[in-house]
Amino acid sequence: MKTLLCLLIATGVGTALQYAGIPHGLLLGTIFTTALIVSNMRVSLTLRFGLGYVQIVLGIATGLMFKSWDSQTVAAMLPSLGVMLLCLTVQSALAGFWLFSVSGWNRKDSLLAVYPGALAAVFDLLESERASSKVIVVHLIRLLSITVLVSVCIPGQSDAVLADNSPLVMSTVLTLLSLIALCILLGRVLLNVGVPAPFMLTAIVLTGASIKMGYLQAFHMPLWSVDAAVVLLGALIGSKFKDISLKELVRHGRAGLIAVALMLLTAAAFAVVAGRVLGSDTVSLWLAYMPGAIETIAIVAFGGGLNVVFILTHHLVRMVMLHFTPALIVQARRGQEEA
Repeated sequence: MKTLLCLLIATGVGTALQYAGIPHGLLLGTIFTTALIVSNMRVSLTLRFGLGYVQIVLGIATGLMFKSWDSQTVAAMLPSLGVMLLCLTVQSALAGFWLFSVSGWNRKDSLLAVYPGALAAVFDLLESERASSKVIVVHLIRLLSITVLVSVCIPGQSDAVLADNSPLVMSTVLTLLSLIALCILLGRVLLNVGVPAPFMLTAIVLTGASIKMGYLQAFHMPLWSVDAAVVLLGALIGSKFKDISLKELVRHGRAGLIAVALMLLTAAAFAVVAGRVLGSDTVSLWLAYMPGAIETIAIVAFGGGLNVVFILTHHLVRMVMLHFTPALIVQARRGQEEA
């Protein structure tokens, strides 16, 4: 009941901000309202399947955009993917150097704090490596900073492209239900080996494959489903601040803000250079080179009318390159402990 009441209040505030013309007001309003509620009233939200719903909805919506995907598109994207990997290396090195050499953090905390991955992978590593709470503070600051920054910098546009006004036929419903069931099944397998955002990964790939096989050609995600995903994502982000005290935020916040700023400025610099060299949109490149927050970036890219497939393809490559490695490390450590 408390969770439902919190969601209703957060949705009301977010909707009011949206109608007031605040860019991505539904997302930002939900985040800050939830953070205030859980911090001041010590309410624990129960959103067991919330993140899975967000990932599947955004994954299917992204996969539906692969109708125009071809080998030429992939070939044109390869140089940018190489730049992204270089960008991630540089931004992590700069931020890690700041935390280690200037802020005086130890090597392990510095490396974990600037790891350009999703919170799920980071939290799993934190558990196995027993890192300090300051690392969690940096990642929460990064997540919130990316969300606020891209939401403010990229104005929301019409969401009509997501609306589905035509009635669903039974064949489409059955195909969609089968797709969702398969996404959940394969996502659970990836989740068990420590892969973050597994349901989004499976939803994008399977929906894209379905489109290429001739299924779901006329289907679009209903607007209400995407709005629900926005509310749940905002509540999930806001609820993370329950376990972090104000004292810890103040103590480690300065170092975290500077580290995050270095990472985001590095991504912006690489985006400007790559935009001129490759002839691509600088804003889309900047979002593509962000160090994490794939669900938030997907929401903003959808609402801002940007090239979602281009942006999320970069993040999927980042996830595969950077998240499978720590997942394997965690599984190896657990295997050694059980042995």
